[in-house]
Amino acid sequence: MREELGQQLHRVRSSSGLSLEATSRAAKISQGYLHKLEAGGVENPSPRVLQRLSAVLDVPYGRLMALADYLMPNDEMDPQHETGTPEEVQVTAKTTDAPPTNSELARLLEAVLGELAKLRRSQEQLAQTLVEWTTPGEK
Repeated sequence: MREELGQQLHRVRSSSGLSLEATSRAAKISQGYLHKLEAGGVENPSPRVLQRLSAVLDVPYGRLMALADYLMPNDEMDPQHETGTPEEVQVTAKTTDAPPTNSELARLLEAVLGELAKLRRSQEQLAQTLVEWTTPGEK
């Protein structure tokens, strides 16, 4: 499982365009430790480190803990225990009652702000059209 954990960390970090340095700095761990984790060379990674990496890489904490062979509370009873490919994990994470991650919230906020800007432009156009229609004698 250590190799799977390392491969998952490397794959997600690379696909996110993050360097070892940026990821390790954000997770408050050394580059060497992150490199060793990705290479499968850490026997028992710290749950605290996995939690930090989970937040930085936007990967469910439970997934990293499972890959590190840690038992989570209610693993046997949780039908939505996150195992599978990264794509399956992302779908599972979005369909559970888990709170959204910071990056998901940021994307949603950007989408809302974009929609508000469109509505504001439409409202201004409508107001201008109404002014033109109601102003007598001009054209």
